[in-house]
Amino acid sequence: MNVGSATVKLVGVPMVLVALVACGGKADRRDKSPTLGEQMDEAKDRWAIDSARLASEAEAAAAPSDLPGSTWRLVRFQSSDGSVLTPETGGVYTVAFGTDGRVSVVGGCNRGSGTWTSTPPSGLSFGPLATTRAMCPPESMSARFLGDFQHMRSYVIVDGRLHVSLQADGGIYEFVPEEEVTESAPPSGAMAPVIFRCTDSTGVRSRILATFVGGTPGKVTLTRGAKTVTAAQVRSASGARYEGPGVVFWSKGRDATVTWLGTALTCARTQE
Repeated sequence: MNVGSATVKLVGVPMVLVALVACGGKADRRDKSPTLGEQMDEAKDRWAIDSARLASEAEAAAAPSDLPGSTWRLVRFQSSDGSVLTPETGGVYTVAFGTDGRVSVVGGCNRGSGTWTSTPPSGLSFGPLATTRAMCPPESMSARFLGDFQHMRSYVIVDGRLHVSLQADGGIYEFVPEEEVTESAPPSGAMAPVIFRCTDSTGVRSRILATFVGGTPGKVTLTRGAKTVTAAQVRSASGARYEGPGVVFWSKGRDATVTWLGTALTCARTQE
């Protein structure tokens, strides 16, 4: 038994020592800093993640906006408390986004103009609007609509409709695309069409075909490119001024100044 016990003790001691050395070795490896290979693997992972993020951001920044050159008509405003407001009978509320960063707004009996910017993927903001100050009917949304542009922060287009959200869950304005007013023939009482040659601020030239119609108020049908709109005559200190959805046409003699979907044009009659 003594011999057996001695044998067990002699064999057991090395086994314990081997186990301790093995554990100690693992503990030492855990305490060591990552190897060069491990550091390189980690760096590659970070690079792949950063590259994917940057590529995604670049793609979003390069994505074309849906807004430049578009005009939208308000159909309703829904507040965060669930209440809904709609334009008063006969009230027209439109937003025309120019391709030059300008915006033209029709708000019931008042109108405004200013600047707009969008940031991918859905940010939207407007600069201060310069507006007319006509006294609107009590039921008009004009004051609220024009005042809320400073609070607009984001947009989304769903099923062809534009939804613009106010900051701090203030509510959502819902718009539909402004329908083009197309007439196959000049209306009764219309004068012969007049051609205007126009130039924008960058020197790009275009042509506007204007068909004037008498009446109270007078009207003009304007065609530029593939789009035709009808504008009604409004009071003016000089010349003849017409306003329609996203369009202001102001003629004096042979010359005219036009705001077309937020783009300023300088025009003159031509005999072509």
